[in-house]
Order: sequence, then C-alpha cells, then structure tokens
Amino acid sequence: MDLNFFKKIRLPNIKIININRNKNSKITLVENQTIIEKRIILKDELISALRNQNEAQLDAQINSGKYLKNTFLEVGNQKDYLRYSCSPIFYLDKIFDVIEVLDFRYLNLILEKKSEPPFSLEIEHFLKEKENLEINNSLDFFNRLHQHLESKKDFIGNHLRLGNIRSQFESKIRDLVDDLIYFKSKVILIIEMAGQGKTNFLCDFVENFLLKKNVLTVFLTGIEIKSDDIRQSIIKRIFPDDDNITFLDILDVAEEICKEKNEYFVIIIDGINENYNTKIFSTSLELFISDMQKYEFVKIVLSCRSEYYKDNFINLENSKFSNTLTIIDSLMERNLDGKILDKFFNNYIDHFNINYQHINKGVKGQLLSNFLLFRIFCETYENSDLDIIDNIYKEELFNNYYTKKTAEINNRLNNSNGSSLIGSFDIRNFIKKVVKRMIEKKQYTNIVLDEILDSRDDKELYVRFLDENILIKRDLIDYGNSIFGSSEVVNFTFDEFRDFLISDFLIHDVYVNSKKEFTDFLLNEVKKDSPLMEGCSTFLFYKSRKSTNSDLKSAISAQIWFKNVFAKCIFNVNDEDISVEDKDTLKEMLFDASIPKKKIIMNLINNGNVKNLNIDFLFDSLLEMNEDEYRLNFSENFGTSNYRYDKIDQDDILSFLTEKLYSGWVNNENRHKLFELLIYMFLNDRSYSVKELFEKYYFKNVEIATLKLRKIMNAKNEVLKNEITKFIERYGISL
Repeated sequence: MDLNFFKKIRLPNIKIININRNKNSKITLVENQTIIEKRIILKDELISALRNQNEAQLDAQINSGKYLKNTFLEVGNQKDYLRYSCSPIFYLDKIFDVIEVLDFRYLNLILEKKSEPPFSLEIEHFLKEKENLEINNSLDFFNRLHQHLESKKDFIGNHLRLGNIRSQFESKIRDLVDDLIYFKSKVILIIEMAGQGKTNFLCDFVENFLLKKNVLTVFLTGIEIKSDDIRQSIIKRIFPDDDNITFLDILDVAEEICKEKNEYFVIIIDGINENYNTKIFSTSLELFISDMQKYEFVKIVLSCRSEYYKDNFINLENSKFSNTLTIIDSLMERNLDGKILDKFFNNYIDHFNINYQHINKGVKGQLLSNFLLFRIFCETYENSDLDIIDNIYKEELFNNYYTKKTAEINNRLNNSNGSSLIGSFDIRNFIKKVVKRMIEKKQYTNIVLDEILDSRDDKELYVRFLDENILIKRDLIDYGNSIFGSSEVVNFTFDEFRDFLISDFLIHDVYVNSKKEFTDFLLNEVKKDSPLMEGCSTFLFYKSRKSTNSDLKSAISAQIWFKNVFAKCIFNVNDEDISVEDKDTLKEMLFDASIPKKKIIMNLINNGNVKNLNIDFLFDSLLEMNEDEYRLNFSENFGTSNYRYDKIDQDDILSFLTEKLYSGWVNNENRHKLFELLIYMFLNDRSYSVKELFEKYYFKNVEIATLKLRKIMNAKNEVLKNEITKFIERYGISL
C-alpha cells in the first residue's frame, strides 16, 4: 500500500507524522488523534520472551535461596490441584478415566431390593462434548460437569433408604467433585505460614510442569510489582526494553497462541504480601483479577503468607470473582512415613553438597522434626565434609549460621539500588536493635517495626530484608476493635535462634555494662515458665564455657536451673572439651538423688565411642556408691514399658541386647560393655530376665565376661556383690 495515501485524506484534528514501517510495526490511531508507530508482537517472540522471563525468575529465586532445586517432594495433592487449574483440558481425561472404573453394581443391587430405580452417573453427553472442548467453552463445561457430579453425590448422600452405607458410595464421587473445583477455577490462592516452602513449591511447578509443557506463563513476585500498575509491571518483566507495547497487545497474541494449543496463559504472583504498599496493591490486584475474568484463556495463581492475608487481602474472597477463586490453605503434609522423610533428608543433603560417613539416628530425627533447624543446618554446612554427625552442636551451628547469613544479606542489599543505606548497610545492627528492644521491654515477640527504625525513609529496604530471609520476619498484630487497626511487628522465625541471640547480647553487652542488671535479668526472666527458660539457659551455659571471666561463670553457675541444664547440655559439648571439673560436677550429680537420672544414665550408656563421659564413667561411679546411693541413683531409675516416662525402659534394653547377642554384632569392646551393664542391673526389679540374658552372654563370651565379673567385685555396694556371688556360685563360675 502507498503510505502517502493517508496524507491525501482530510481528517479533522489529526496530526500527520512521518511513518516508517518495518516487519514488526503497524499503523494505529490513538486517543490523541496522532498516527504513531506501534510494535507488532510475533507469537514466537512472545513465547521466547516469556520463557526467558521464567528462567530469569527461577535463577533469581535460586540465588536468593528460596528455590532449592530438586528438593521438592510431591507428597500431597496440592501440585495436582495446580495442574488441574492451569491445564484443565489436558487433565480432563484423568477425570473420565476415574469415572470409567467406578463400580456401582452393589449399590444397584441394594436399590433393586428396595424397588428403587438403578443409579447411574449419566455422563454420556459430557463424553461427547469433551471431544470438541476448547478454551472458549471449557469453563461452562467444567461448571456443568461439577454441578452434575455434585448432584449425583448429593442424591446418594440424601437417600435415606440407603441408611449407613450411603457414605461408602458417596465417597466414590466426592474426590471427583473436589478435583473439579480446581478445573473450573480461574484463580488459585495459596495461603501458608512463613518458611513453609511457598516459593519452592511454585518454582518447582513452573520449572517442572509449566515450562516443560510449554504453557504460556509469566512468573512474578509481589515485591517487584508496582502496587498501582500491575499491567505495566508485567510488561516490563516480559519486554524490559520496549516502551511501545501494551498489556492488551500481549493478551491478543497470548490468546492466539492459547487457542491454537488449547492451553492457558498463566499469571503467577508469588508472595503478594511482600509488596511494599499492600493496601494499594490489594485494591489494584482485585481490579486486575476482575478485569482478567473476561479473558477465558487467562489463569491466575497467587501466594500469600497466612499472617498477612486476613488484614490485607481478604477483599479477594469478597470480590465479584470469588466464585472462580479457590484457596489452598496448606502445603505441608503431616505424619510423613519414614521413606518419604529419608528422601526429603537426602534431597536437601545432596542439594547443599554435604558429605558425611554416618549420622546419629537421634540427630537425624531431630533435624527432620524441625524444618527450620534442618534448613539452618544445611545452609551452614553447605559444601562441607562432616564425617560423623553425632550431635548438632546448636551453639556452634547458630553462631556459624548467623555469621554466614548476615554477610550474605549485607552483600546482597548493599549491591541493590534505591536506598540511602547503600554501601553502609549492616543488617547485624538491625537485628541487634530487635534483641535490645526485647530485653529492655522484657517482651520477646511482636516488636513494633517503626520503634526500631532510625528513619522511615529506609523502611522499604528493611522490609525487603524481612521478606527475603528466614532469620527474622515481619508480622501483623491485630488490635481487635481498636481505631488504630493493625501494627507491623518483627519476630524471629525460630524461638531457639532468638534465645541464642538474646544470650549473646546478655553476655557481651548487658554483663559488660552492668553485672547487677545481668544477674537481675537472669533471676527474673530466665526462670520456670518463662519463654526464655529452655533456650537462654542452654545457650548461657554454652557461652559461659567459652568465657575466661570467672565472675561471669560463677554468676551463671549460681542459677537455680544450672545443674539441670548442665546434666542436659554437657553431653552436647565436644568430648575433647570436657574438663576434669566437668567430670567432677557430673559425678556429684550422679550421687545427688534430687536430680533426675534417666537422661544422664542413658547418655553415658550410649557414649561408648568417646573418651570422657562414656559408659566407663558410669561404671566407675557406680562402683563407688554404697547400697542406698546405688538404689536411689541407679536401680530405681529403671522400669518396664508400663512405668512412667521418667524411667529407663528395662524391657527395651533387654530386647535390644537379646536380638544382638547371636547376630555377630558383639564384635568390639564397646559393644561388650553394653552386656557388662547387665551385671550392674542385677539389683533392679524383675532382675531374673537380666540375669538370664547375662548367663547366655557369659557362656558365649566366657573369657571377656569373667573379667567383667571380676571387676565388679571391687564395688563398694555389698548387696550388689552378694547378688553377683550367688550368680557365680549358681553356674559354677570361677573368677
């Protein structure tokens, strides 16, 4: 076409400019009545741009530590729910495959006996429609199929003549009805608490489903969206260097691609609560989603921290599109079986490249029972060779983690743009202010954020830190009916880590400035029923051991809780750091009947591979006890499986040793010592089983067992020696 043709046309109030056309341009009239040059987006260009955007987002989340590749385990239905929503036409066959194998013959036999008509799902017309299903008619189809199956489920559930067996047949349809909710949903909202893997979940879904299936997707985070212009934020993430593209242009091309492939365009916004202007953003987000409802090919997936949802985004549930919104309110599965837990453990260990030869079963269980502790452990010892992992050593772990993570955070934030803090920002100062405020106010949760900021101008940078780390988090505290509404507060994600930092501040700041203030704080705040009791008493014990200040050590050891903490924590100290004083203290505690003995005895029994606090230490102490000391501090601490939890399970020990006796397991001195323990148990209740097992051990290991019997005849306890003498005489044993 001759473009000069337009110059010959007389149009009122239209300004003619030079027109340069290329293959990616077209001519358009805009509102100001100026002919401008406008970009044409090619289909392959959009596909490539979206893939690049997704890959860049995944890389960013990997670098931030929020996405740990190859660690995600699909143990629940949540990922299936997202698949159903984002690619419903593809997964529709799965629904009909399930329907095909449903068997209602028994139900119909019952109905026949009651002279009732037979039951049928009657889906033949849906099967015919399915063959011609396209995006533009899919929503209506899914809605009708859902309503139809729900009516069938309700028919059975409300059929009174079926009696108690109704639920048996109703359940056959219930899962189908529940799944179809996601097929017909246009918006999925994932709500979960902090640190539960929302970003990891979505990144895995994008990388291992949407990208592999070539589903058109744009993947953003709440923090990178302009709160009052979501469309422009999306444009800039897809085409960062192009100013001549509108969101409608993108939708036009996306629609063409989606209809060709019979797939959808998925818009993901992870962490909507991380947007700095949440009040504006929540309104903007509602309007944006409402507008997207008219585009049948668009699906939206959001994630939000549960603590922030009610205060900032509840409007989404009350919106015009609420009937197309479905909420997934949990990503965490409870009571995972051992095989799943082992795979989860190995995935994380492999991801962080941690090598070890052996890990104590109890240590592994402790890590798997606390996801945050496990994550801290993995990040701290990334790329490490740990050989034998027989203890977590939390004081050392938290210290190394704090040093490593604060350095990483400072480096990341100081290399950012847009803050007056750049180049001098140190997140350690911020964390220290939080801890100081907690101690000053004697309040260990919900520290008001504005109270610890030097300047509101820098709040956005702090908020970014709070939303991107697992050390400390921001929350909202609701004042109920107060006219002041909610307040933004700061909390540590892990109480034990908070107690570690408080203990450090007490020793290195409070004690240095005022010994009296330090001791007063311990007396009044580190006590029974205090939230600091368990954690701070433990870390104060560990930290005092590293101090050369005798007055500080005395102040801590004088606390009423010190002996119990010593008994618990001394076994978590590296054996090479155990002093003569430590051994003397523990021996005193073994002779003190007022101190619970179960954990002390079991720790010594299980410590066969260390030099100091081991099973020999227990034996040596027992040899020094008289009859009453022995009974109170050893024999009476055993019971059977029917006893209270504070007793050592004697049956469990006997069962374990019985199993091992003939298995070839008793092949070194440490394992022989476990059978030596049986001799010291001769005065326990129901000791006949103990003696019977030792008899079997003796005649299988005569030489070694004789030496052990000879040793115990040096005991101070005459009653014990008499019992051993009877045993020797009964079996004609010669020492």
